[in-house]
Amino acid sequence: MRPKLSDIERSPRKVVITGIGLITPYGVDRESSWQKLLTGHSTTRLLDDLSKQLDHPIVGSVIPEHPLSSTSFSSKHPFLKEPSITLALRATEEAILDAGLNLDQMPKESIGCVIGSSKGGMASFAQISHLPRMDPENALQVPDSFWLQCFPNAASQSVAAHFDLRGAALSPVSACATGFSSVMRAAELIRDGVCDTVFAGSTDASLVPTVLSSFQRMGTLAKDFQCPQKACKPYDRRRNGFVVGEGAGILVLESLEHALNRNAMPYAEWLAGACGSDSTHLMQFDPTAESLAKLISGLLHRTNISPSEIDYVNLHGTGTQINDLYETRAIHTAMGSFSKKISCSSLKGGMGHLLGAAGSVELGFTLLAMRDSLVPPTINLEEPDPQCDLNYTPFTAESKEIKTALKLSFGFGGHLVAGIVRKWERS
Repeated sequence: MRPKLSDIERSPRKVVITGIGLITPYGVDRESSWQKLLTGHSTTRLLDDLSKQLDHPIVGSVIPEHPLSSTSFSSKHPFLKEPSITLALRATEEAILDAGLNLDQMPKESIGCVIGSSKGGMASFAQISHLPRMDPENALQVPDSFWLQCFPNAASQSVAAHFDLRGAALSPVSACATGFSSVMRAAELIRDGVCDTVFAGSTDASLVPTVLSSFQRMGTLAKDFQCPQKACKPYDRRRNGFVVGEGAGILVLESLEHALNRNAMPYAEWLAGACGSDSTHLMQFDPTAESLAKLISGLLHRTNISPSEIDYVNLHGTGTQINDLYETRAIHTAMGSFSKKISCSSLKGGMGHLLGAAGSVELGFTLLAMRDSLVPPTINLEEPDPQCDLNYTPFTAESKEIKTALKLSFGFGGHLVAGIVRKWERS
């Protein structure tokens, strides 16, 4: 039986997720990406052009049939060439269709967007270096707004402009935790009554020499691999780094009242999120994992959820020595005796690390896991690290009902974000 609106109005404003838009190395839409992910297939491959430019092997995960052009967007954005913006627009379009929204029948002042990219348009930024070498005639052909595509708010601004949104338009930046930070901020806008509907998530297209060279010098990219498909090995004792991927994940968040008024069927309710930090080092965490463990424990306490109620944890799981052990230790500390009973997985071994887009894309997959009662697998976990001893769902998807899930996202600089979602069931 559907709750009465009068009961909802007297209670704190609840937030539900009603739409998912995904563009990933697995596919250019939500369902094809999800089905390919479940097969345990790896999308990572040797990038010949970038390897030649950088003079050493570079492995990455590229979107198939890259949607860099779209007739529906070109009329409003005639000079739009930045791939991260185009990905955000395409993913938002899919999320709106999935949610069944008719924007023409909604007050635009009540619709906002919170979309980050962590670095801005890196492809545009790379092109700027060529501008001083242009002859005057060609330089005049560059639109005066071109440099704005480099800003971290470019995707959010473009989505707001294209869909004529007049609510809040924000762009959180928290490195590789940006995507999940954006969803958390969107939920706050709805709970505070600032918006009724928010398009939230992130986008990233950073397969450019500047970014890859930086990660290479940091020593965080996977190396010494025999097979590109197995370069990233989360929780494996031989793990030595991540692989960069590209993509976008946009979710539609609504107040429960708004969703029920239009007879929408949510994927899940957003219960709560929490942010923290571990400022031990720019690229490393405190080995005790105390900060993350306290963040998770505090989130469970605030939501009145016990560790035994968590059915699935979608891990950050980059495939680096420190990160994977850090995350494992935090789960043990926060979940206690239940830690090894909870199904977990990292999705980065198969589709790469989508950097700023990772959190929202992985949350989208978590919601699909709830919908289909399937825990997606962690691939390339052939030689488990004895110190990483959780149930990582190696190789094969697990059939399991998922009512409550925990999602974790981290970022260079010590950004920590955690959130809990619960599968929506009509009462």
